[in-house]
Amino acid sequence: MERDIDNTLLEQLIPLLREPDFDDLFERVTHQEGSNSRFLIKMEINRLCTPCRRVIDMRDHFGELYQIAEYKGIQHAMPPEAWALFNSHCYLYRDQYTLGVYEALAQWQKEHSNGRLTSNGAAQLQPPESPLRQFDVKRVMFASYYGRREERMHFSSPVLLKTHDGERLFAKTSDLSVGGIKVQVPHLPPYLPGDELEVYFTGLERESPHPVLHQPVKYQILGESRRDDRIWLRLLRLGENREFDDFLRNFIDSNKSRYRVSVDYLLSAAIIKGYEQYYLPRMGGIPLFFGTGEAPRLEMALRTENNQGILEYWRDEHNRDMLGGLFTALRMQRLLKQPEPTKETVIYSFTHSVRSHIYFFSATREELVESGLRDLFFQVGARRPSWRVYRFIMEPCNLMEADISSLLPGEQGNPQDALLQQRLKQIAYVGMLQQIDNELTQEDYQLPPLEGRNANELQRFGHPITADPFEVETLHYIQLRKERRYSHKTAVVLRYGGKKHLGWTRDISTHGLQIELEEGIHCQKDDVLSLSLPSLQELSKSMDLRNLAYRVVGGNGSGTVLHLCIDGAPERHVGRQFFTLLIESNQNKLKAVQEGRRYRGLARALRNLYTHHLFTVPFYVNKLKSGTRITAVGRCARPRRLDPLLTTFAEQEGMDNLAPLLGGEMYKSLVLDVLRERQREEAPAEQEVYIHLWQGKEALPQSECHRVDAFASREDRHAFVSRAVANGHFFSVRVALSRTGRPDTNFIANELDYIAKFAIHKARQLEEELWSVVGLGDLVDTTAATLFALGITPPDPAN
Repeated sequence: MERDIDNTLLEQLIPLLREPDFDDLFERVTHQEGSNSRFLIKMEINRLCTPCRRVIDMRDHFGELYQIAEYKGIQHAMPPEAWALFNSHCYLYRDQYTLGVYEALAQWQKEHSNGRLTSNGAAQLQPPESPLRQFDVKRVMFASYYGRREERMHFSSPVLLKTHDGERLFAKTSDLSVGGIKVQVPHLPPYLPGDELEVYFTGLERESPHPVLHQPVKYQILGESRRDDRIWLRLLRLGENREFDDFLRNFIDSNKSRYRVSVDYLLSAAIIKGYEQYYLPRMGGIPLFFGTGEAPRLEMALRTENNQGILEYWRDEHNRDMLGGLFTALRMQRLLKQPEPTKETVIYSFTHSVRSHIYFFSATREELVESGLRDLFFQVGARRPSWRVYRFIMEPCNLMEADISSLLPGEQGNPQDALLQQRLKQIAYVGMLQQIDNELTQEDYQLPPLEGRNANELQRFGHPITADPFEVETLHYIQLRKERRYSHKTAVVLRYGGKKHLGWTRDISTHGLQIELEEGIHCQKDDVLSLSLPSLQELSKSMDLRNLAYRVVGGNGSGTVLHLCIDGAPERHVGRQFFTLLIESNQNKLKAVQEGRRYRGLARALRNLYTHHLFTVPFYVNKLKSGTRITAVGRCARPRRLDPLLTTFAEQEGMDNLAPLLGGEMYKSLVLDVLRERQREEAPAEQEVYIHLWQGKEALPQSECHRVDAFASREDRHAFVSRAVANGHFFSVRVALSRTGRPDTNFIANELDYIAKFAIHKARQLEEELWSVVGLGDLVDTTAATLFALGITPPDPAN
């Protein structure tokens, strides 16, 4: 007897197999099913999870397009797109080749074979879809929803179009709003985007003989769209006509019950905002906002959970923010003289501690070249734990980009406070400071001692002991961690491996600490350390703050920054008891991730402003029915240096392609393997790759990509980069990847509610799309820093 199983439930449950709480998820997903149905579903899942030894051989169907590879001792022959599907399904089934994987590939082969058979049953000679298509990703254009807040209603009514050359077309509207209409035309007239035409609303005039409809209305042609044999023109209203606006607005409001309201524009906006809100709290760089003038000073920084480490580094021994000292008047003047609209440089820094005082040193790439002190600065600074390399990028912004009004039709929300407006008018530039140093390439900077050179020559790069103040605003978001953390710097003494190590806390919470050590230690995750707090011990006579047990849960590669949690029973842990009391007693003194704001709406305004200038390329990993794959990348409307990497292999309009980055085994290495090991509350895992892009035979693009840790030596890396620079394009890219939690649907709750009123199925689709995101990545361009560290001259962009 055939099993009566709901396939939609299976499709929901299979992607959840890797979750540690799968049994609980199973109960929740199937709670409306009967006991017999749930039993059958569980039996079917067990069947699909049964290990499989069958060989998959598709050579008869795909000819020379197949690839032979081995998976856990079994050789299979499949085309590249089938291999991608195979790996994704094995990942879903807990890294096992199972019956579920085999059946998914058999179904895929059946569908693709049927699509390639001729009427007589013979195999079609046309090649299959390009294997590059598996790396296609849609572009999510950040901030592209601004400017459209009008309600659009599906409404079919005759109109007469009169083009600029006098041609008349009898058409009919498809949908309309106060600011624009979409019309179906019998044929496509000759036009250029931006051409003007006149529209006579003949049908509306018969239904509602209003005087305003007796005259034509001017529109501008934005573009066209096609489906099957039908053609539509998209038209934008021109000029002002308050009487016509009022008529259309009243007509739409009074006919909502008769005609379907289009929420597609709001759906698109909500999807984009949802993707933005996945990325922004997890970005590793810190958005910075600068004032006006020839030497703009730092005015504000936008802090998130993942970027506050940059702020913590730039605090002195008195816990004062010193980041403003990085952007001196002379440095900003030189930066603004760059001819391109987007200003960019690489900044190198280290600190020097003398008698508990912290002194900061920094230099830009250009300053090191001009002074001739590059090698000395690298030699002195790179051997210190405080060595940092930053990418800094900046471009002009305007007040309109900070718009915080509502996207809902007819709802403008509260206007921005006059005080907030005044503050935002003082912002002329938006930038990002991104830490890009890498333990794997640290040797590039650690040059041998230089004869005849004195470290005192670097005094010119020293910072003053005071810096201009600036505001730190915190981004609104769902808290990524289990508890709030507080910025607090105090001395620690750590014992590990029989040795004593000195350092300080970067932030504290009741159940854990983040500490930075003067020298790195080689420890592993889950190692237990002994921690003492000498300075805080003076504040507490009743608790012994020596030799507290903490467990390592994360850290950087050099072992100088460690993330610790308490080890042992929480109720008896002295460290937890002390920090609970300390935090409760000093709520008004400690700096928490979320704190009071001087300007209502400022964080939201800065968030919106930054989305117009996205300086990195976020990408989104989704768990789909067909497997786990990257489906989208975040982009902005401005050109970026990584654009060629995303567009060169793209074959579909409006899509990007990640083949240069993810081809071969790189997708498994950079994405699947990393996600398998990451927890949601952990900081992003970072890797660096070198990519060579060039034109092959018949002008077809070719690429070669390697992880930095795949090179045996610095010399091998230097040779690869030199060859890439001389014969094509070279890219060095930092790939950061974190596992996501639940989407921040609170941020788009108003849009979801409005969409659900008119199209509840679309609201559900939107939520399903956002819930399918399981990983968030970020691509950061590190090319300039890599070339400078290796001493390779970049090609002249003018050539």
